[in-house]
Amino acid sequence: MTKKPLPFWLLEAPIILFLSLVILPLLAKGLGTSWGLSNNSVITISFTLQQLSLILGTIYLKNKYPLYPEEPVELKPNWRQFWRSLFWLPAIILINILAAGLATKLLTPILGVEKIQSLLVKETSRADILLLDSWGLIISILFICVIGPLSEELFFRGFFFSRMSAYYSPRAAYIVTSLFFAFPHFYLVNFLPIVLLSFVLCYIARHDGLWGAIGAHVFYNTVVLFNLIFLIV
Repeated sequence: MTKKPLPFWLLEAPIILFLSLVILPLLAKGLGTSWGLSNNSVITISFTLQQLSLILGTIYLKNKYPLYPEEPVELKPNWRQFWRSLFWLPAIILINILAAGLATKLLTPILGVEKIQSLLVKETSRADILLLDSWGLIISILFICVIGPLSEELFFRGFFFSRMSAYYSPRAAYIVTSLFFAFPHFYLVNFLPIVLLSFVLCYIARHDGLWGAIGAHVFYNTVVLFNLIFLIV
């Protein structure tokens, strides 16, 4: 029995993700340094290129590999799905707390308390790096709470998970999509919480629509960001 070849979209999607999350930020950093831009300006340009590239990449992939003729990119909000996802927020927060506690407990004997604390600081500092002034706060809220969840859900749930579900078993779709979602976050301590978050978002997208997953992602990121702001202030 011959093995079924991998579909081309499964090869192209990681390339677009790598371009969006690695190549473009490096390009922005290089240009920012040569042009003498401030660190905040470089980060803003980098985030803008990342999110724009993910959205355009999703549109490109959906047009090239449609599940059915004229499959739309769901940019028009479904507010009923969006607001209904609020009911998922307590469960998502609880799962995140339990998963983070479990990951910390498992990793502490291996890495030590100081290393774990250092990793947690580094992982959370990626979210507060723009919180240096009022404009930085506004930009952080825009990217972390709105644009980021939208672009990520369009790509990971709107395109990748839907294709995995169509080509493979539901179990494979959940596992592969969640790992694919978690790895680019470059987390260690928060890797497990991100994987489980993706499982929940995949479930919501599958059973309640893509805009339900977008809403849940928006509300979760908002809670995390404002909790971080209160800790800093």
